[in-house]
Amino acid sequence: MLRSVSVKNAIKDAVEIFQFDQWLRFYFVVRKDDKLWIEIPEDRLKRIEEDFPGLFRFADMINDAELDYQRSQDNVCTFVAARLDGQKYEASILPQVFDDAKFKVEMYLFNVWLKMHEPHLDEAFMEFGEWLEMYEGWNSLDEVKEYRTKLLESGTDPQVPTCGTAQ
Repeated sequence: MLRSVSVKNAIKDAVEIFQFDQWLRFYFVVRKDDKLWIEIPEDRLKRIEEDFPGLFRFADMINDAELDYQRSQDNVCTFVAARLDGQKYEASILPQVFDDAKFKVEMYLFNVWLKMHEPHLDEAFMEFGEWLEMYEGWNSLDEVKEYRTKLLESGTDPQVPTCGTAQ
């Protein structure tokens, strides 16, 4: 099997998984006995499987499970490693992704977008594809492009979740 060595494509794939995790936690977290759980209704799981078959396994994996920050990060990292590391990309690629400024800036900007749009996103349920579409629209604004460039050129390290990968 031919594995990719494209860090740029691996960044895009990893970012999408992190974004998907944020979307799931935004809409499907419930409180049970003072603990947080992910509960994705069956009809939504089917929709995810139809629209995003590559991400369905992640949704299915975390559904009906207790959730906290560490578990969430571990779940995402495990899925990224299982789906991308050594499978779709050469084993040397993923460690480069999490150290790459473009990955860090993209995750930082996604979190900025999420905070800015939270009231709107909270008004009514939106499918993951709608989130991506809305984010891409915001991402294409000149101000955002300029800000991204400024962040990349400054060399500052936006604080974003990281994954340790086995090498």
